[in-house]
Amino acid sequence: MDAAVRLALSLLLSAIAMAGVRAAERDASPSFDARMQQGRVLLRAGDRHAALREFSLALQERPGDRDARRAVADVLMELGAPQAAARVLGPDADIGVRSRMAAEAVRWGAQVSLDPTRRFETTDAAIATLDALLVEARAMPVRDVGLERRLQGDLVVALRDRERWADALAMAEALQMGGPLPPYVRQAQAEALLALRRPEDALVAYRDVLAQDATNREARIGLFYAQIESEDFGGAFATIDALAAKSTPTRRSGISQRPKPDPDWLDTQILWSQSRRYGDMPYEAWRVLHPIAQQAPAPPHLRLEQGEIASARGWPRLAHDEIRIAQSLAPDDATIGIALAEAQFNRRQWRAAEARVQSLAAIQPENTRLQRLQDEIDAYHGAQLSVSIQPRRADGGGSNAPGSGLTASARAYTPPLGERWRLLAAAEREVDEPDDDRLTRNRYGAGIEGRWPDVTFELVAWSNHGLLSHGGADASVEWQPGDHWTFGAGYEAFSSATPLRAVEAGIRADAARVSATHAWSESAVASLSASTLDFTDGNRRWEGTLDFASVVVDRPGLELVLRPAVYASKNSLRDAPYFNPERDRSVSLTADLRHRLWRRYERSLGQRLIATIGDYWQSGYGHDAVGSIEYGQVYRHDPRTEWQYGVACGWQAYDGDMERSVSLYVRLDHRF
Repeated sequence: MDAAVRLALSLLLSAIAMAGVRAAERDASPSFDARMQQGRVLLRAGDRHAALREFSLALQERPGDRDARRAVADVLMELGAPQAAARVLGPDADIGVRSRMAAEAVRWGAQVSLDPTRRFETTDAAIATLDALLVEARAMPVRDVGLERRLQGDLVVALRDRERWADALAMAEALQMGGPLPPYVRQAQAEALLALRRPEDALVAYRDVLAQDATNREARIGLFYAQIESEDFGGAFATIDALAAKSTPTRRSGISQRPKPDPDWLDTQILWSQSRRYGDMPYEAWRVLHPIAQQAPAPPHLRLEQGEIASARGWPRLAHDEIRIAQSLAPDDATIGIALAEAQFNRRQWRAAEARVQSLAAIQPENTRLQRLQDEIDAYHGAQLSVSIQPRRADGGGSNAPGSGLTASARAYTPPLGERWRLLAAAEREVDEPDDDRLTRNRYGAGIEGRWPDVTFELVAWSNHGLLSHGGADASVEWQPGDHWTFGAGYEAFSSATPLRAVEAGIRADAARVSATHAWSESAVASLSASTLDFTDGNRRWEGTLDFASVVVDRPGLELVLRPAVYASKNSLRDAPYFNPERDRSVSLTADLRHRLWRRYERSLGQRLIATIGDYWQSGYGHDAVGSIEYGQVYRHDPRTEWQYGVACGWQAYDGDMERSVSLYVRLDHRF
C-alpha cells in the first residue's frame, strides 16, 4: 500500500475510532463488556473493520478504559495505521507503535516529492527517529530482539532511500549476522550493493528476494540492472524479455470488463529498449521504441529513451532535441537533467553542460552517472597528449618501396582557452630504409585548434628537417551540418604525404583534399574523398577513394564491419625518382572484427582483428593480389587514458614487385 494511501487511511481510521456514536445512544446499546467480547470474536474471525467498530463504541462508552484503548490501537496497527493508533493511545503509545510510525515516515519520505533541494528532509527525520528508537530499545530492561531487528531493517531502508549506500550496506550486513534478512531489507541491501558497484553480490541478493516473491516487479527490475552492470547480457535479455512477454498495453481489473491502460507496459518497453541499447544493439532498440514514441509523444521518459538511442546511433542533434523535449515535460527530473547535460557535452556545448552539472551536483552529489559526467568534463578541461610509434620490418618491393623503417608522432594540446580554442605542439619522425638507404624526415609544428558544435578547424605551421629543411603548413576544416552529413577540406604546404624518395631528390609536394561522408546510422556509412598533390618537379597526382562501411554482426561486445573500397590515382609525370605510377587502382574488402574482452564500468579491454584483401592494378604491370592483417588491443583505463597496441602484416605491390612488411604499434591518448 502506498505511503500516501496509508496516511489517509490512518487519519480516517483515527477519526472513526474517536468519533461519537450518537446513533448508538439513540438505540438500546449493548453493554461495554458485550461490545468488547463481540469485538474479540470479530477479530478472531478476521473481520478487523467490524471489530474496530465494536472496540471504538466500547471506548466511547468508557473513554478512560485502557483495555478498550489498547484494543482499538491494536486493530489500527493491524490495518497499517500506526499514526491513528498513536492518536488513540496518546502518551501511552509504546515503542512498538512509535517504531511503526517511524517506518511509515520512511515510506512517506520515499514517495513525497518536495523541492529537490529538500527532498531528503522527511527521510532524514525518519532516520533520526529510528536511531533514537534503536537506542531506547537497546536500553530496555528486557531486550526485545524482534523489535530491534525491525528497527534496524527499517533503518536500512531509510539509509537506502537517503542514498547513504555504504551506511545502508553496513547496517544490513550487521543485521544479516543475526539471521536471514526480511525480503524488503534484502532488497534494500541489493540496491546498495548495486550503487556501490558490486553487481555480482547484488545479483545474489535480488535472486533471494525473488525466490520468496516472484511477483516483486521492483526486485526483478533491480535484477535486470545488476545483470547489465555485471556484463551478463544474456541473462539481462532473458529477464526483460520474460517481463515484456507478460506485459500488455491494457489490462482488466476487478469485475469491470472494460480494459484500462497498464501503467507498467510502457515502462517495460523502455526497459526492453535499454537492454538492447546497453548491449550495443541500438538498431533493435530504435526499431521497437520509435513507433511507440510516435504514437505516444508525451511521456517524458519515453522521449528520454528515444534521445538516448539516437545518441547511440550517432545522431547527437536528434538526441539533444529529444532530451530537451523530455526535460520540458519533466523539468525537475534529475535523470533527464543529467541526460540533457550529457547531450549538451556531446554537442560541444561545454559551458552549458558544466553549468547544468554543477546545479545537479548540489542536489544529487552521490549520483554515479553524474559523477561519470563530471569526470568527462574534468578530462575536457585538461591538457591532452597523443603519442604513436610504429616500427616496421619489410623486404621486397624494389627501390621505390619504403622498406623497413619507423613512423612516430607526438601531439600535445593545451587545456581549452575559453571554450573553443586549444593550442597545440606536434612532432613527427619518419624513417624509410629502401635498398639499404636511410631516409629521414623530422617535422616540428605548432598551431591552434577551434571546436564548435558543427565545425572543427585546425591550423599548424611546420618546420621540416632531415633530408630537406623547409617550412610547411597544414589547414583543415570539418563541417557537420546535420547528423548524417560531414564535409571536410584541407590544404598542406609541403605535405607529409610527400614520399621520402622525392624529398631525397629535393622535391616537395603541396596537397589539397576534400571529402564527404554520409552516415545513415552507426551501421551504415559511405564516404568519398579526393586529393591532389602538386610536386615541385612538375608532377600532378590525383587520388580518389570511395568506401562503404556496414555493420553485419551487432551483438553485445561483438561487432563485425565490412568495408568495400575503391581507390584510384593518376600522375602526370613519368619516370620520377619516387613511386609514381601513371595510373593505378585497387578494389578491396576489409573485415573489421571488434570484440570486447572485458569491461568494468569505465575500464575496458577490447581486441580488434582487421583483414583486408584486394586487387591492385598498375599501368604497365598488371594485377596483383594485395592485403593486410592487423591484430590489436585497446585498453581504456578511464575517461583520461587509452592505450592501443598491436601487430600488422601487409602485402603491397610496387612496380610489379611485392613488398611484405611486419610492423608493431603502440598508441597512447592521455588527458592530464
